[in-house]
Amino acid sequence: MDLLQLKYFQTVARREHITQAARELNIAQPSLSQTIARLEEDLGVSLFYRHGRNIRLNESGKAFLEHVDRVFMELEKGKEEARKLAGKHQEVLSIAAIHLPFLPQVIANFVTKQPGVHFRFHQGCYPSMKKLLEAREIDLCISAPPIDLPSVSSTVLLTEEIRLLVPKGHRLAGRGQVKLAELANEPFISLKAGFGLRESTDEFCQRAGFAPNIVFEVEEPRLMQTLVRSGVGIAFIPELFGLNEIDPETESLTIMDPECTRTLALSWLNRTEQSPAFERFRLFIINYFHHLQHQKPKPRNLSKVIHSY
Repeated sequence: MDLLQLKYFQTVARREHITQAARELNIAQPSLSQTIARLEEDLGVSLFYRHGRNIRLNESGKAFLEHVDRVFMELEKGKEEARKLAGKHQEVLSIAAIHLPFLPQVIANFVTKQPGVHFRFHQGCYPSMKKLLEAREIDLCISAPPIDLPSVSSTVLLTEEIRLLVPKGHRLAGRGQVKLAELANEPFISLKAGFGLRESTDEFCQRAGFAPNIVFEVEEPRLMQTLVRSGVGIAFIPELFGLNEIDPETESLTIMDPECTRTLALSWLNRTEQSPAFERFRLFIINYFHHLQHQKPKPRNLSKVIHSY
Protein backbone atom coordinates (compact mmCIF):
# COMPACT_ATOMS: atom_id res chain seq x y z
CA MET A 1 0.00 0.00 0.00
CA ASP A 2 1.40 3.42 -0.95
CA LEU A 3 0.26 7.05 -1.10
CA LEU A 4 -0.50 6.85 -4.81
CA GLN A 5 -2.96 4.01 -4.18
CA LEU A 6 -4.56 6.03 -1.40
CA LYS A 7 -4.87 9.11 -3.62
CA TYR A 8 -6.48 7.06 -6.35
CA PHE A 9 -8.90 5.52 -3.84
CA GLN A 10 -9.78 8.96 -2.41
CA THR A 11 -10.55 10.31 -5.89
CA VAL A 12 -12.73 7.32 -6.85
CA ALA A 13 -14.52 7.53 -3.50
CA ARG A 14 -15.26 11.21 -4.05
CA ARG A 15 -16.40 10.80 -7.66
CA GLU A 16 -18.08 7.39 -7.25
CA HIS A 17 -17.37 6.99 -10.94
CA ILE A 18 -14.27 5.21 -12.34
CA THR A 19 -14.28 7.01 -15.71
CA GLN A 20 -14.56 10.48 -14.18
CA ALA A 21 -11.90 9.68 -11.56
CA ALA A 22 -9.52 8.38 -14.25
CA ARG A 23 -10.05 11.56 -16.26
CA GLU A 24 -9.34 13.73 -13.20
CA LEU A 25 -6.19 11.74 -12.37
CA ASN A 26 -5.11 11.68 -16.02
CA ILE A 27 -4.59 7.92 -16.11
CA ALA A 28 -6.17 5.09 -18.10
CA GLN A 29 -9.38 3.64 -16.68
CA PRO A 30 -8.11 0.00 -16.65
CA SER A 31 -5.00 1.10 -14.74
CA LEU A 32 -7.13 2.86 -12.12
CA SER A 33 -9.45 -0.16 -11.77
CA GLN A 34 -6.42 -2.44 -11.28
CA THR A 35 -4.96 -0.11 -8.63
CA ILE A 36 -8.23 -0.12 -6.66
CA ALA A 37 -8.43 -3.92 -6.97
CA ARG A 38 -4.84 -4.28 -5.63
CA LEU A 39 -5.67 -1.98 -2.70
CA GLU A 40 -8.72 -4.09 -1.83
CA GLU A 41 -6.57 -7.21 -2.10
CA ASP A 42 -3.96 -5.71 0.26
CA LEU A 43 -6.67 -4.78 2.77
CA GLY A 44 -8.49 -8.08 2.41
CA VAL A 45 -11.89 -6.35 2.07
CA SER A 46 -14.03 -4.85 -0.65
CA LEU A 47 -14.39 -1.06 -0.44
CA PHE A 48 -17.15 -0.49 -2.99
CA TYR A 49 -20.54 -1.74 -4.08
CA ARG A 50 -20.41 -2.38 -7.83
CA HIS A 51 -23.47 -2.48 -10.08
CA GLY A 52 -22.41 -2.46 -13.70
CA ARG A 53 -20.69 0.87 -14.31
CA ASN A 54 -21.98 2.31 -11.05
CA ILE A 55 -19.72 2.26 -8.01
CA ARG A 56 -20.24 3.55 -4.47
CA LEU A 57 -18.58 3.16 -1.12
CA ASN A 58 -19.70 0.34 1.16
CA GLU A 59 -19.46 0.58 4.95
CA SER A 60 -15.84 -0.62 4.95
CA GLY A 61 -15.00 1.92 2.26
CA LYS A 62 -16.59 4.78 4.20
CA ALA A 63 -14.65 3.89 7.33
CA PHE A 64 -11.38 3.57 5.41
CA LEU A 65 -11.96 6.89 3.61
CA GLU A 66 -12.14 8.76 6.93
CA HIS A 67 -8.66 7.55 7.81
CA VAL A 68 -7.29 8.24 4.32
CA ASP A 69 -8.63 11.81 4.47
CA ARG A 70 -6.87 12.30 7.81
CA VAL A 71 -3.61 10.96 6.34
CA PHE A 72 -3.62 13.57 3.58
CA MET A 73 -4.70 16.31 5.97
CA GLU A 74 -1.76 15.51 8.26
CA LEU A 75 0.63 15.42 5.30
CA GLU A 76 -0.59 18.86 4.20
CA LYS A 77 -0.09 20.20 7.72
CA GLY A 78 3.38 18.69 7.74
CA LYS A 79 4.32 20.38 4.48
CA GLU A 80 3.11 23.75 5.73
CA GLU A 81 4.99 23.31 9.03
CA ALA A 82 8.19 22.38 7.18
CA ARG A 83 7.89 25.40 4.90
CA LYS A 84 7.22 27.65 7.85
CA LEU A 85 10.31 26.45 9.71
CA ALA A 86 12.36 26.91 6.53
CA GLY A 87 11.10 30.46 6.12
CA LYS A 88 9.16 29.57 2.98
CA HIS A 89 5.67 29.57 4.43
CA GLN A 90 2.90 30.46 2.01
CA GLU A 91 -0.77 31.00 2.73
CA VAL A 92 -2.66 28.58 0.47
CA LEU A 93 -6.40 28.65 -0.14
CA SER A 94 -8.22 25.78 -1.84
CA ILE A 95 -11.47 26.94 -3.39
CA ALA A 96 -14.11 25.60 -5.76
CA ALA A 97 -16.88 27.27 -7.75
CA ILE A 98 -19.55 26.69 -10.32
CA HIS A 99 -18.95 28.26 -13.72
CA LEU A 100 -18.97 32.07 -13.40
CA PRO A 101 -17.23 33.78 -16.35
CA PHE A 102 -16.03 36.76 -14.31
CA LEU A 103 -14.74 34.86 -11.26
CA PRO A 104 -11.12 34.45 -12.49
CA GLN A 105 -10.87 38.23 -12.81
CA VAL A 106 -12.23 38.67 -9.29
CA ILE A 107 -9.66 36.24 -7.86
CA ALA A 108 -6.88 37.84 -9.90
CA ASN A 109 -7.79 41.23 -8.42
CA PHE A 110 -7.60 39.78 -4.90
CA VAL A 111 -4.19 38.21 -5.64
CA THR A 112 -2.90 41.56 -6.91
CA LYS A 113 -3.76 43.12 -3.55
CA GLN A 114 -2.67 40.06 -1.52
CA PRO A 115 0.41 38.75 -3.39
CA GLY A 116 1.42 36.37 -0.59
CA VAL A 117 -1.68 34.19 -1.02
CA HIS A 118 -1.61 31.15 -3.32
CA PHE A 119 -4.73 29.43 -4.68
CA ARG A 120 -5.76 25.93 -5.65
CA PHE A 121 -8.90 26.24 -7.77
CA HIS A 122 -11.48 23.60 -8.69
CA GLN A 123 -14.42 24.16 -11.01
CA GLY A 124 -17.26 21.70 -10.78
CA CYS A 125 -20.87 20.85 -10.17
CA TYR A 126 -22.72 20.84 -6.84
CA PRO A 127 -22.17 17.15 -5.93
CA SER A 128 -18.42 17.30 -6.59
CA MET A 129 -18.00 20.47 -4.51
CA LYS A 130 -20.01 18.95 -1.67
CA LYS A 131 -17.72 15.92 -1.65
CA LEU A 132 -14.60 18.12 -1.75
CA LEU A 133 -15.82 20.08 1.27
CA GLU A 134 -16.84 16.94 3.11
CA ALA A 135 -13.38 15.45 2.45
CA ARG A 136 -11.82 18.75 3.62
CA GLU A 137 -9.96 19.09 0.32
CA ILE A 138 -11.16 22.67 -0.16
CA ASP A 139 -11.59 25.57 2.27
CA LEU A 140 -14.64 27.21 0.68
CA CYS A 141 -16.76 27.19 -2.44
CA ILE A 142 -19.31 29.19 -4.41
CA SER A 143 -22.30 27.06 -5.28
CA ALA A 144 -25.98 27.17 -6.14
CA PRO A 145 -27.70 26.34 -3.83
CA PRO A 146 -25.66 26.51 -0.56
CA ILE A 147 -23.79 23.37 0.51
CA ASP A 148 -25.87 21.47 3.05
CA LEU A 149 -23.51 19.74 5.51
CA PRO A 150 -23.35 19.75 9.33
CA SER A 151 -19.69 20.88 9.34
CA VAL A 152 -20.25 23.73 6.86
CA SER A 153 -21.46 27.32 7.20
CA SER A 154 -22.95 29.32 4.31
CA THR A 155 -24.01 32.82 3.44
CA VAL A 156 -26.16 33.90 0.49
CA LEU A 157 -24.22 35.99 -2.04
CA LEU A 158 -27.02 36.97 -4.42
CA THR A 159 -30.09 35.80 -6.29
CA GLU A 160 -29.91 36.01 -10.06
CA GLU A 161 -32.44 35.63 -12.85
CA ILE A 162 -32.36 32.59 -15.12
CA ARG A 163 -33.04 33.76 -18.69
CA LEU A 164 -33.78 32.02 -21.98
CA LEU A 165 -31.17 32.16 -24.75
CA VAL A 166 -32.45 31.86 -28.35
CA PRO A 167 -30.80 32.37 -31.74
CA LYS A 168 -31.55 35.42 -33.86
CA GLY A 169 -34.47 34.62 -36.13
CA HIS A 170 -36.10 32.30 -33.60
CA ARG A 171 -39.89 32.61 -33.42
CA LEU A 172 -39.55 34.11 -29.91
CA ALA A 173 -36.73 36.54 -30.74
CA GLY A 174 -37.70 40.14 -30.14
CA ARG A 175 -40.43 39.24 -27.65
CA GLY A 176 -38.45 40.41 -24.63
CA GLN A 177 -40.31 38.02 -22.34
CA VAL A 178 -42.03 34.64 -22.52
CA LYS A 179 -44.01 32.21 -20.42
CA LEU A 180 -42.21 28.94 -19.89
CA ALA A 181 -45.25 26.90 -20.94
CA GLU A 182 -44.75 28.28 -24.48
CA LEU A 183 -41.53 26.26 -24.74
CA ALA A 184 -42.99 22.78 -24.16
CA ASN A 185 -42.17 21.60 -27.70
CA GLU A 186 -38.83 23.40 -28.11
CA PRO A 187 -35.49 21.51 -28.33
CA PHE A 188 -33.28 22.40 -25.34
CA ILE A 189 -29.52 22.43 -24.87
CA SER A 190 -28.68 21.73 -21.24
CA LEU A 191 -25.93 20.92 -18.79
CA LYS A 192 -25.64 17.25 -17.85
CA ALA A 193 -27.48 15.83 -14.85
CA GLY A 194 -25.69 16.59 -11.59
CA PHE A 195 -25.18 20.30 -12.24
CA GLY A 196 -27.21 22.52 -9.90
CA LEU A 197 -28.41 24.64 -12.83
CA ARG A 198 -29.75 21.53 -14.60
CA GLU A 199 -31.72 20.46 -11.54
CA SER A 200 -33.19 23.97 -11.18
CA THR A 201 -34.23 24.31 -14.83
CA ASP A 202 -35.77 20.82 -14.89
CA GLU A 203 -37.83 21.87 -11.87
CA PHE A 204 -38.89 25.12 -13.58
CA CYS A 205 -40.18 23.12 -16.55
CA GLN A 206 -42.07 20.71 -14.28
CA ARG A 207 -43.79 23.67 -12.64
CA ALA A 208 -44.77 24.87 -16.10
CA GLY A 209 -46.33 21.50 -16.85
CA PHE A 210 -43.81 19.76 -19.13
CA ALA A 211 -40.53 17.86 -19.22
CA PRO A 212 -37.87 19.64 -21.33
CA ASN A 213 -37.02 18.06 -24.69
CA ILE A 214 -33.24 17.99 -24.19
CA VAL A 215 -31.51 17.27 -27.50
CA PHE A 216 -27.94 18.09 -26.44
CA GLU A 217 -26.22 17.77 -23.03
CA VAL A 218 -22.88 19.46 -22.29
CA GLU A 219 -20.45 19.88 -19.38
CA GLU A 220 -19.10 23.27 -20.47
CA PRO A 221 -21.63 26.13 -20.09
CA ARG A 222 -19.94 28.21 -22.79
CA LEU A 223 -20.64 25.48 -25.33
CA MET A 224 -24.37 26.10 -24.88
CA GLN A 225 -24.01 29.51 -26.48
CA THR A 226 -22.26 28.05 -29.53
CA LEU A 227 -24.98 25.44 -29.99
CA VAL A 228 -27.77 28.00 -29.57
CA ARG A 229 -26.10 30.24 -32.14
CA SER A 230 -25.93 27.28 -34.53
CA GLY A 231 -29.67 26.71 -34.21
CA VAL A 232 -29.44 23.34 -32.42
CA GLY A 233 -31.85 24.49 -29.71
CA ILE A 234 -32.50 27.03 -26.97
CA ALA A 235 -30.99 27.15 -23.46
CA PHE A 236 -31.47 28.45 -19.94
CA ILE A 237 -28.74 30.96 -19.10
CA PRO A 238 -28.05 32.57 -15.70
CA GLU A 239 -28.09 36.37 -15.83
CA LEU A 240 -24.44 36.69 -14.82
CA PHE A 241 -23.23 34.54 -17.72
CA GLY A 242 -23.98 37.53 -19.96
CA LEU A 243 -23.61 35.41 -23.08
CA ASN A 244 -25.98 37.53 -25.16
CA GLU A 245 -23.87 40.63 -24.42
CA ILE A 246 -20.91 39.24 -26.38
CA ASP A 247 -22.74 37.38 -29.15
CA PRO A 248 -24.95 39.39 -31.52
CA GLU A 249 -26.26 36.14 -33.02
CA THR A 250 -28.18 35.24 -29.86
CA GLU A 251 -30.76 36.99 -27.71
CA SER A 252 -31.85 36.48 -24.11
CA LEU A 253 -35.46 36.68 -22.95
CA THR A 254 -37.02 37.15 -19.51
CA ILE A 255 -39.13 34.22 -18.30
CA MET A 256 -42.27 35.65 -16.70
CA ASP A 257 -44.07 32.53 -15.48
CA PRO A 258 -42.93 30.77 -13.38
CA GLU A 259 -40.29 32.98 -11.79
CA CYS A 260 -36.90 31.50 -12.67
CA THR A 261 -34.03 32.40 -10.34
CA ARG A 262 -31.15 30.72 -8.53
CA THR A 263 -29.34 31.61 -5.32
CA LEU A 264 -25.54 31.71 -5.20
CA ALA A 265 -23.94 31.06 -1.83
CA LEU A 266 -20.49 30.98 -0.28
CA SER A 267 -19.90 27.90 1.90
CA TRP A 268 -16.89 27.07 4.07
CA LEU A 269 -15.64 24.50 6.54
CA ASN A 270 -16.15 25.19 10.23
CA ARG A 271 -12.71 25.08 11.81
CA THR A 272 -11.43 26.22 15.20
CA GLU A 273 -8.67 28.16 13.44
CA GLN A 274 -8.79 29.89 10.08
CA SER A 275 -5.85 31.55 8.38
CA PRO A 276 -5.81 35.36 7.96
CA ALA A 277 -5.86 34.82 4.18
CA PHE A 278 -9.05 32.73 4.46
CA GLU A 279 -10.89 35.46 6.37
CA ARG A 280 -9.67 38.22 4.02
CA PHE A 281 -10.80 36.28 0.96
CA ARG A 282 -14.14 35.28 2.52
CA LEU A 283 -14.99 38.93 3.29
CA PHE A 284 -13.67 40.05 -0.12
CA ILE A 285 -16.05 37.67 -1.94
CA ILE A 286 -19.03 38.57 0.28
CA ASN A 287 -18.46 42.30 -0.23
CA TYR A 288 -17.95 41.90 -3.98
CA PHE A 289 -21.22 40.02 -4.51
CA HIS A 290 -23.06 42.38 -2.14
CA HIS A 291 -21.97 45.28 -4.33
CA LEU A 292 -22.84 43.34 -7.49
CA GLN A 293 -26.35 42.56 -6.21
CA HIS A 294 -27.07 46.20 -5.43
CA GLN A 295 -25.46 47.66 -8.54
CA LYS A 296 -27.25 45.22 -10.88
CA PRO A 297 -24.69 45.85 -13.62
CA LYS A 298 -25.02 44.62 -17.16
CA PRO A 299 -22.53 41.78 -17.80
CA ARG A 300 -20.44 44.03 -20.08
CA ASN A 301 -19.89 46.39 -17.13
CA LEU A 302 -18.73 43.72 -14.69
CA SER A 303 -15.08 44.73 -15.11
CA LYS A 304 -15.87 48.09 -13.49
CA VAL A 305 -17.27 46.30 -10.47
CA ILE A 306 -14.37 43.83 -10.33
CA HIS A 307 -11.66 46.47 -10.34
CA SER A 308 -13.41 48.57 -7.72
CA TYR A 309 -12.50 45.89 -5.17
